[in-house]
Amino acid sequence: MIDTSLQGVRCRATQEIRSHQGSVRRSTEGTVEYEIENLDRHLIRVHWDNGLITYVFFSEIEIIGGDCLWQ
Repeated sequence: MIDTSLQGVRCRATQEIRSHQGSVRRSTEGTVEYEIENLDRHLIRVHWDNGLITYVFFSEIEIIGGDCLWQ
């Protein structure tokens, strides 16, 4: 199931994130595209300011300048 309710929300990496496309350094900012559940995992697709697009866990990002009620 894809949830686009957080589409456009700005976020920041709380740790280095590695993917097959490359690495996202800690504190890199990006924009949430959507949330998805896959194999009982809750993932967020983020388009990072450095051009990469990755799926991350909630624990790997923080919301910038706004309140978010992720549970």
